[in-house]
Amino acid sequence: MITSINIKNVATFEPVNGVQITDLKKVNFFFGFNGSGKSTIARYLHNLSLQENQRSLDFKDCTQTGYDESNHQILTFDENFIEVNFKQNPLLKGVFSLNEKNDIIDGQIATQEAIINSYKDLKKKKEQLIINIEQDKNKKHTSLLRSCWSQRDTFSTFTKINLAHSGSKPNHLQKLKDILQNPIVNVPTIEQLTDRYSSLYEKEISEITITVDSKLYKEIRTIERELESLLSEVIVGNEDVDIAALIKKLDSRSWVETGVKYLEQTNDICPFCQQQTITDNLKQQFNELFDETYKDKIEEIERLFNLYKQKSNAFLSNILDIQNIYNPNNLLSNTHMKLRELFDINYGIIAYKIKHSNEKKSLTSLNTIKSELSEIIKSIKQNNTTFSELGESRNTLISDIWLFMAQQSKSDIEIFAEREIKYQRIITLANKLIVDYDSKVLIAKQTIETLRSQTVNTKDAVDSINLILKNTGFEGFEVAEKDTVNNISQYYLKRNGSTDDNPIFRSLSEGEKNFISFLYFYQLCIGTDDIENNSTKKKIIVIDDPVSSLDNQSLFVVSTLVHQLILRKGNNPKADKKLFKNTNISQVFVLTHNLYFYKEVSFEKRSICTDFWHYKITKINNISTISGSYNRAVYDDYSLLWQTLKDINNNLPLDSSLNIVIANTMRRVIESYVNFIGLGKDSWGAVLNENAEEPSYYIKCSFISTINDESHKVTALDSIYYQKIINEQPQLLFDIFKEIFVSIGKEHYELMMDVTIE
Repeated sequence: MITSINIKNVATFEPVNGVQITDLKKVNFFFGFNGSGKSTIARYLHNLSLQENQRSLDFKDCTQTGYDESNHQILTFDENFIEVNFKQNPLLKGVFSLNEKNDIIDGQIATQEAIINSYKDLKKKKEQLIINIEQDKNKKHTSLLRSCWSQRDTFSTFTKINLAHSGSKPNHLQKLKDILQNPIVNVPTIEQLTDRYSSLYEKEISEITITVDSKLYKEIRTIERELESLLSEVIVGNEDVDIAALIKKLDSRSWVETGVKYLEQTNDICPFCQQQTITDNLKQQFNELFDETYKDKIEEIERLFNLYKQKSNAFLSNILDIQNIYNPNNLLSNTHMKLRELFDINYGIIAYKIKHSNEKKSLTSLNTIKSELSEIIKSIKQNNTTFSELGESRNTLISDIWLFMAQQSKSDIEIFAEREIKYQRIITLANKLIVDYDSKVLIAKQTIETLRSQTVNTKDAVDSINLILKNTGFEGFEVAEKDTVNNISQYYLKRNGSTDDNPIFRSLSEGEKNFISFLYFYQLCIGTDDIENNSTKKKIIVIDDPVSSLDNQSLFVVSTLVHQLILRKGNNPKADKKLFKNTNISQVFVLTHNLYFYKEVSFEKRSICTDFWHYKITKINNISTISGSYNRAVYDDYSLLWQTLKDINNNLPLDSSLNIVIANTMRRVIESYVNFIGLGKDSWGAVLNENAEEPSYYIKCSFISTINDESHKVTALDSIYYQKIINEQPQLLFDIFKEIFVSIGKEHYELMMDVTIE
């Protein structure tokens, strides 16, 4: 059974949160006017019944809980049902109707269903047993993993050994199992392993994977040579400037160059004497003195200086990286110190040259430390050669460590292996029983199919449809069998007495089409159209506005048939009134905009399933909303007339002064009802079919005459009529009113007055 649905982002339903309908009942009545969203709900429910590749993406944001396609079959009556079953195909699919009178077979089916449920329960228990065993097995396996892994702690001080599978306990365990496949002999003691580790690893002999970066060395030497060329050059400005001779004589080029840089900040005030002595001519001479050639050379020295620092720092880092892992007799640290000192001196020389460009300078070449660098390279090669000779011994040590851990874990591994065999034996037996249960369930289902095939009676279904057609005035056509395909009967509509088998569905009125379609749908609801696949599925029935274009007589028939679908199991005190009489039905949704049909079909005084709820669908500003309650909350003028009578009747005895109101209200009710059901156009239609020989006939006629006379003719000035009507007891009016409706519409009277007539 569907317990809740959320209609979201489709048609007029809000796209973000949608409308949530929770706690759905077995019977769900939905009332709403055209366009309010009823059909959207019906289409969504129908969409659930389709194959995955056939479902509409319109409902991709809608959700539901409770529907299980393996246990439920959704049958939907709407425009699409009529289109698919009648308009698109002139032949009706086979209609199978279960024989409700066959109590013996029903009992046998119930027994087989109980067997199915029993074996399903046993299957669930065995499946749970397997789950429990797997959980216990996993728990024991986790404990074994932890125990075997703890053997690594014995060698936690062997910090220079990296045992395999350090990140995987399962792989660690598997390696131990692989070792135990062969007999373990000559297992060393922990003391022996510790001594061997000390001799093989404490000397810190390890492979050195990095060495002096010869590429960096060559790059630095190249930069040195470029710098040497510039440092050895006297870099001066334009000597043709008048002021150049004085600056050269005073040897103050650097001093003047520095001062010129401040002219822009001093507004032509000399930065040296702080006087307004800087003229445009003098500034022009300064600019010519320090021309572009001069500036380019200084900038080139600065560029090479930055590159020199970058490469030298990288080279120092290279030596330091080696020193961090390898520094025999402080060879690396001493070399690093010499390099640092050499580079620092060169940094100073280059910086000085930039400030004193007219002076020649020279660098100390990296080549002066070439012998130390060669010694480092040679030492690393010798170390790695020595290390390679230790590989075999160290591998043997590691193998012996694994051998030791395997020996220590052997008992735990063997105990778990024995337990695992027992686990597997139980699981195998449980799976065998599950297969056996499935086989017995299949046999029971096949038995049910066989039993149900014995109750299949297509003739009863066809006769039922034809009888309803005849009794409701549809005498111009009937359902007839055309032929059988795969042992399934096919039917078509034919004119009475005609031998022509051409379908006539398209020639019917809309009301006739809707009515015959619903009759066919009703047969599907009480039976099944697919015994092989749906024999054990419970039906979820969705009925969307079944009374469109129907006349009054047909409307009552449809209302009656819907009541048959939602009949409760029984009325005796021990019966569960929340259950359907038809055990093949799980849930029913009725959606309509027809107020009269809505009230007729939801009349709770009838013996319908008491697990129901009423929903009202409204649309405001093109957004649909849904509200629900146990009681109906939809009224029209006709209903208000009944409500007036109901309220007055509930307060009897009353003063006779209300008799005029009572009479007028009763007349309007009777006129509306008899006109609706086709007995006449005024209140006299209520007694047209009465037996004139019955004593009650004259009483009823007198009552009709009275309520017509009084309600139409009494005026404030007519004292005769006024005195006549007020002399009647209100209870008498109500008693005769009830007797009339016992004849023309007992169930309708019960519905509108909310009473049960015994």
